[in-house]
Amino acid sequence: MDYIPFWTLIPILTSLLLGLAWLWLARRHKWSDAEPEPARESEIVVEDAQEVGGDVKFRLRTFISTYHRELLLAGVLLGLTIFAFLSAPVQMTGEISKLPQMPGRPFFFIHWQRNHLLLFYFQTASVIIVITGLLALSLTIAAVIRRSPQKVSTSLLWSLMALAGSAQWMVAEDKQRPIGIVLYLLSGIGFLIWSFRNNQKIDNDIESPSTISKKWEITLVVLVVALAAFGRLYALKSVPYGIEGDEAKWTAEVVSIGIRGEYDSNGLYHRDALPVSFYMQTIFHKLLGPSLYAARLEVALFSILGCLVFYFFLRQITTKPLALLAAWLLSASIFDISASRLANVESHVKIWPLLALCLLAWAMHKKHWVYYSIAGIALAIGVLTYDTVLPLGLVMIVIVVVESIRQKLSFGEAMRNLMAMLTPSLLTFPFLIPYFTGRFGYYGIDNQGIADPGLMIYWEDFKKVMMSWFVRTFEDFLYNRRGPLLNAFLLPWLTFGFAAVVATIRRRLSFWTLVWVLLFIFPVPIAAHSPFGRVYYPALPAMYILAGIGLYLFTQETVRALGKDFKPLITAIAFAVLFWLPLFNLYIYFNEVVDFGDRQMRREVAEMAKEAASEDNFLVLASVPRGNEALNNEYQMIELFMMEKLPVEQINSSYKNVPLEEVLPTLANLSSKPNRSILLDKATFSERKKRDDLANALRTCYPNATWKTGLFFERVDIDAESLANPACTGSSMILSQDSANQFSWELTHGAATQVNMACEILNRDRDLLEAETFNPYPGWQAETAFATGWNGNGFLMDNYGSVPTLFDIEVEEDKPVYLWVRFYQRVVDEYPAELFLNGQTFSFNTVDGEKLNQWIWERVGPFDAPTGLNTVGLNRPYNGVPYEFMALFIDSIIVTTDPNFSPTENYFSALPSIPFNFQNELKSGSIILPLEPGDYRCTAEAVNKNYLLVDAFGYNPVRSNSIELTIEP
Repeated sequence: MDYIPFWTLIPILTSLLLGLAWLWLARRHKWSDAEPEPARESEIVVEDAQEVGGDVKFRLRTFISTYHRELLLAGVLLGLTIFAFLSAPVQMTGEISKLPQMPGRPFFFIHWQRNHLLLFYFQTASVIIVITGLLALSLTIAAVIRRSPQKVSTSLLWSLMALAGSAQWMVAEDKQRPIGIVLYLLSGIGFLIWSFRNNQKIDNDIESPSTISKKWEITLVVLVVALAAFGRLYALKSVPYGIEGDEAKWTAEVVSIGIRGEYDSNGLYHRDALPVSFYMQTIFHKLLGPSLYAARLEVALFSILGCLVFYFFLRQITTKPLALLAAWLLSASIFDISASRLANVESHVKIWPLLALCLLAWAMHKKHWVYYSIAGIALAIGVLTYDTVLPLGLVMIVIVVVESIRQKLSFGEAMRNLMAMLTPSLLTFPFLIPYFTGRFGYYGIDNQGIADPGLMIYWEDFKKVMMSWFVRTFEDFLYNRRGPLLNAFLLPWLTFGFAAVVATIRRRLSFWTLVWVLLFIFPVPIAAHSPFGRVYYPALPAMYILAGIGLYLFTQETVRALGKDFKPLITAIAFAVLFWLPLFNLYIYFNEVVDFGDRQMRREVAEMAKEAASEDNFLVLASVPRGNEALNNEYQMIELFMMEKLPVEQINSSYKNVPLEEVLPTLANLSSKPNRSILLDKATFSERKKRDDLANALRTCYPNATWKTGLFFERVDIDAESLANPACTGSSMILSQDSANQFSWELTHGAATQVNMACEILNRDRDLLEAETFNPYPGWQAETAFATGWNGNGFLMDNYGSVPTLFDIEVEEDKPVYLWVRFYQRVVDEYPAELFLNGQTFSFNTVDGEKLNQWIWERVGPFDAPTGLNTVGLNRPYNGVPYEFMALFIDSIIVTTDPNFSPTENYFSALPSIPFNFQNELKSGSIILPLEPGDYRCTAEAVNKNYLLVDAFGYNPVRSNSIELTIEP
């Protein structure tokens, strides 16, 4: 089965039609329910004076006597917990796996249930849709039989909830998504009509006085905080294993400025524009020492405090049970748990909207401008945390204006309160304006107009926003998993909650929540084309208010319809839901939230660096200079993790990036420290052969070294004795031409007893030019990243708005000139590059999709050029959209007058090798070669007969660089 059958909707639709028809008849015949029995007054229990004032033993005996049944139940549960802990399998008590969905991950035992849902998705959906439909139909039939409009109204709510649940099952899959959207729209309209018809009951439910005693309130709040703490602190050092990019950057900038006191241009820019997250984090590094764990702990603790503030906020504007329910849902939120365990700037924003709104509710209760100013301080701090908090200012302005009208405040008093709240934020404008105007380009806000195509783009962004909440997340910093931003179970209830607040917008809870949701969820994500979790995050608690309202109202309505006798059943079901929902959420976070490979790579290299850090060990990062690889890019995390074992002032002298070609020859002389550790990249594709050869060379030269292998890196640990007595000597050889037939050679390390000269003679005329050696004109630059397999020392890359770059060629014959260009293109576009010479222009780089992302040769010309020196121009005219520009890479250019020349053929013929033997070991020397006139390519090879002399990658003999030369007649 690969779809949900339509017949499964029959019970739901039947229940809806039957309920609507009966309500129409009831209204026509004026049927009504009997008056409910008056509620009994609760008895007031007066504690015995002796119990209150007695000694401790008496009070303890009384407590045990009173609560002996509860204590018995608690003892049984505690015993089971201890037994489960003691008998837990090794995979549960051992080290947590670094990868999600692996045995040993927290809550992995639930994977059977999740796998069943994935494997039998449509069957499970069909069964649940039929069951919920039959339950709704049964309730409708019972209500019709009893002629109870109240019960029929409740059965309609059940039917609409079953319909919304069916819609959620369908929108999750591509095939039936359009049907699911239609069903969601129908259920949403139904919820809205139902809510308007029953808005008085909704008002009473969300604003009725609380029946929860103080001790139970404290107990339940403690449980909420405990759940929040567990989800955010458990295994915080291990999960997530990977380090997100912003997390690495932000933490490193805080440590650099706040702890090390070093100049950091990006850090200063962010600190000056958004200082709050820097101040929030710095104190934890000072107390615990600079580390990623200290940064994550800070975010987690503020998130836990945010859950508590969230409850205190709701407690002021709604009933306690609803406040507890919403706080419980937020504490167990997968999205919030994920965001709260990452130390990036986007995660610091949770507490400030909650605190500002909580203080605003407090200020409205106190009715004095001083309290509004305190709420305004929280608002100002929030907007100085990150740009996603900025809509909070508009939310609070709207709330204050509307609440002032409702409270019938004078214009002067309302203005005083409003300005008291806004003054702290006005003081931050010099910080905010430069930063936020710069963010317009980042989000692409300034690239869209108000023409019809622009409006269509906004419509597409609106659909993406809805998809992110109801179907699937878009790849984001904070939260990545297969599925919507919230647990899909809550989305039908959230839909109902949204309809309920619209229908009761006059109530404070409804109005505040609606404004919070509408001003955060839609305008900025749509205008900024960013339907991402990090943009929504400040409004996440509001979404859980909606879900909590939906669950709470549904439960209250069900209790009224079924009667008190069914209350234990409803309580048991509610308890099961509220128990399993956090459990499934914790499973989803620990096992299904994606930990991307680049994040794991960042953590692994940092961990390996930390393990190698010591005062007598020097760390070598074997890398390609300027290459796009972790050993070059992740210096911030490497240094941060090394700080856990070394003083800050020793970090810079304890490690170094060394080119692959220099590791083996220079290893012993890199530092005065006696020991060495070399980090080798196993995962990066570029220069793969060199990396593998270097690893093999280290194994040959240092057979007693200790190797630690990770998923992405290897670390070679060499002690002082092995470093001083290698099994082979690594060296490199430099060959230079002194005169026409005289050459000089030099070994960087070791010495030679024999040098062999090997030359090849060129059979065809051509001139090879390396593009990265050209004098780059504006818009062009030499580069080594983004591509591999280039010749020479890199390649030439253009940027948007580049001007033509010029280079000279020598033409020796009065013949047409051809230019062979080796280039690399990453996308198909309509803007080819050009070569022009003496008024002639030819285009190249018109490649199709099959030739993308690889170096290819293309012949350009022929050009008519006089003999002698000629200037060639290279141009890349681009008239497209700036943010769609993709650079072109130019590696080499061959100049030839031979129309049959091919750059992929070898036109050199080898000459016999000439050996030069020395009586003593030499590190350098001179050689004279008897070469006839012609074009040559020569190299030298060094051998030592007394010990193994190898090149940078372990090969013997050591080969020098290649020299191309011309011997004139």
